[in-house]
Amino acid sequence: MDLTSWVILPFLLGSVGIYGLLKLLQRLRSSAYIQDAVVVITGATSGLGKECAKVFYEAGAQVVLCGRNEEGLKDVIKQLCLIRGGAMKFHKPHMVIFDLSDVEAVASAAREILHLVGKVDILINNAGVSYRGAIVDTKLSVDRTIMDTNYFGPVALTKALLPSMIQKKGGHIVVISSVQGKISIPFRSAYSASKHATQAFFDCLRAEMVPHDIAVTVISPGYIQTNLSLNAVTEDGSRYGGRHVFINKPASLGRL
Repeated sequence: MDLTSWVILPFLLGSVGIYGLLKLLQRLRSSAYIQDAVVVITGATSGLGKECAKVFYEAGAQVVLCGRNEEGLKDVIKQLCLIRGGAMKFHKPHMVIFDLSDVEAVASAAREILHLVGKVDILINNAGVSYRGAIVDTKLSVDRTIMDTNYFGPVALTKALLPSMIQKKGGHIVVISSVQGKISIPFRSAYSASKHATQAFFDCLRAEMVPHDIAVTVISPGYIQTNLSLNAVTEDGSRYGGRHVFINKPASLGRL
């Protein structure tokens, strides 16, 4: 394989949109190899993370649900129990509570995951935080917070679990990015920057993991209805709390 192929292949094979995500989940649901696989999902309390938990659990995987909200994770586990008529027929779900923006907590969580289940077959880096604000008004601390959660957190967790995947010579790392990881729009600077960085890192990781039979998939959804915008942070770090695609631009910016 020549250098050109190495550069182009990640863009052709590694990134899919929301349609690709749905097709991927449908394929996983019907795939025998998912049975008994250990699947770690971050941001599992709601949205895509919660739906992924349901799909993998239905397919017979051993799921490890990760997030900051203990009660939220417990609620998801209760819902998983109902899928199987109130009995955990195959694998009891596990939960690991940690803050993705805390690198030390991430390292500790990785050790806990491996202690609980011994290995990781599929890692789904889903957790993230969104942002709404004008660059000129945004505190640098907010930019750092977004990068810590959306970029450094998934990178730290992946690096912590990667040696175990390499040792067993296989695995699949899935990253939920965004269409804004490819195209930036106004008032999303911190979020887009974090997703651009994520895209670049995992595109590189994909090429490096070929010799180890570890697949890397970056999924780039467009706008879907989750709590991501409700929980987005604004210029000063406060909660946005809305579902609008665009926010009103500050009058100080004048006309675009």
